[in-house]
Amino acid sequence: MAFFLTKATCALAAVILLSDFSAATPPRSPIDLALSPDRQTLYVAELTGSSIAAVDTDRLQIRQRFPLPGNITGLAIYGENILATSSHHRGELLEVNTTTGKVIRRTKVGQGACAPVIDHQNHRAYICNYFMNSISVVDLKHFKEITRVPVLRLPTAAALSKDGSTLYVANLLPEGPSNVKYTAAKISVIDTATTKVTQHIELSNGSNALRSLKISPDGKHLLVTHTLARFLVPTTQLDRGWINTSALTIIDTQSTSLYATVLLDDISQGAPGSWGVDMSADQQHIYVAHSGTHELSVINAPALMQKIAAKKNRSELAYDLSIMSDIRKRIPLDGNGPRPILADASGVYVAQYFSDDLVHIDLSHDAYPSRHLEMTPALKISEEREGEILFNDASHCFQKWQSCNACHPDAGRVDGLNWDILNDGIGNPKNVKSLLFSHATPPTTITGCRANAEISVRAGVTHIQFAQLKESQLKAIDTYLKKLQPEPSPYLVDGNLSQAAKRGKKIFENSGTCIRCHNGPYFTDMKMHNMNNAGPADRTSTWDTPTLREVWRTGPYLHDGRAATLMDMLKKGNHAGAARRLKDQEFDDLIEYVLSL
Repeated sequence: MAFFLTKATCALAAVILLSDFSAATPPRSPIDLALSPDRQTLYVAELTGSSIAAVDTDRLQIRQRFPLPGNITGLAIYGENILATSSHHRGELLEVNTTTGKVIRRTKVGQGACAPVIDHQNHRAYICNYFMNSISVVDLKHFKEITRVPVLRLPTAAALSKDGSTLYVANLLPEGPSNVKYTAAKISVIDTATTKVTQHIELSNGSNALRSLKISPDGKHLLVTHTLARFLVPTTQLDRGWINTSALTIIDTQSTSLYATVLLDDISQGAPGSWGVDMSADQQHIYVAHSGTHELSVINAPALMQKIAAKKNRSELAYDLSIMSDIRKRIPLDGNGPRPILADASGVYVAQYFSDDLVHIDLSHDAYPSRHLEMTPALKISEEREGEILFNDASHCFQKWQSCNACHPDAGRVDGLNWDILNDGIGNPKNVKSLLFSHATPPTTITGCRANAEISVRAGVTHIQFAQLKESQLKAIDTYLKKLQPEPSPYLVDGNLSQAAKRGKKIFENSGTCIRCHNGPYFTDMKMHNMNNAGPADRTSTWDTPTLREVWRTGPYLHDGRAATLMDMLKKGNHAGAARRLKDQEFDDLIEYVLSL
């Protein structure tokens, strides 16, 4: 069963059923943009298309398409060529000739390579290794990685200061325990001369899903798009951004400190899924793509800075839903899932991930005329892809405040936060669970209050989005979640267990404790167990056994996120009596094995 979009920019409501998917053209999923120095060619990274499209900017037509190995995750211009990050071989940097489309140089970087940033003066590239929590530094003269810089958690974007001395890195999620009153994702600051992290700038409380960074043309400010979660309140309503809001944070680059966080929503309508951000060359406008509501915000930058400067307590701006009311225009886009954007002299290019198209909006005219290019004409969408679209779409949510992606921003995984969801009472927050294998490992929720994931999907739409979807749409979400695949653990060595992990495997299997509950292909017995670890707010200490597959990606741990690491859980928390039985080396080996699953 498959679905067909009559044109690439149509709404989901226009999706019609096809009887045969065998000849379908799969989506290409545009994920990044780069403009040639002469501005005659726009290069589009096509993630699932494993290609780069070269688009003639005058005619807005595809001039060439370069097939490449692996999923193409990011682009940057280097001289007359393109540098592209790829998932091939668990992370590569490719140099692509823009005339022939051939790979002329390549080098291994880290797993999850994305978001390349180029220091042209020093001939260096900085690559975010998303799954390895590090930055690869590549010498472009010799096209070789020279070092890796550890950052915090899932680096997803980077930006270089105007003088090239500082690299800013956006970490997607918070780190540390989640049973706290304040937690937020951070911006890592790297001294490019020493390739050392000098500090981490913590954002406003609840900041997560950091998507994009942009240095202002004068170099004085760094712009960051992200979600601002209100995780301290129960999920009883959605009015006025009660659960999640969308934010733009401004970093002062002179003091390397948070200057202000402002909300991008309106009082009665959310602007979720804030993704790409850019600024006009004259610094008069800030542009933000809203992937959840399929819009582009055009913000009067001087007016925004005046409002911020006039505020005595700038921290209050993180709660002000009216700040954008008279200084921003929300431009609806005829498409689905705008993510990367790129400003030019007359307007903004917007690539839409799910409708597989490219739009140029002319901002020099009040009517905002646009030109449109279908990257994949007659795009056909499978049921799995439709489910992914719905999972990321906030347009059906009450007042468009959030999508499923709001609490599961890492491809259906976790947001690193605790939420007080009312399915097991009120006043007892729980850590967000990954949805990987949720349909294969019932019951769902840590308390087991939902018999299976199908029930959880429907309850989530009803009680978290305060919305209703057709059963066919809900089944599509089920299909998407069922088809989620685990990312191979970055702790593996050439795809195999390390020597420490092999020793840990023996401890895991022979201790008589770990494997008793964590067994089978998903490392869970799918049963409830009394762990005798109830917190002050808990009404029980009997929990469903979680899967250990991809546990390296899903911290913090335990039902309330009290353990930042597996070591905290096993040693400090004495999980399953481990602290009484294991020596230090055995702890290290056991954890190495579990993190390799």
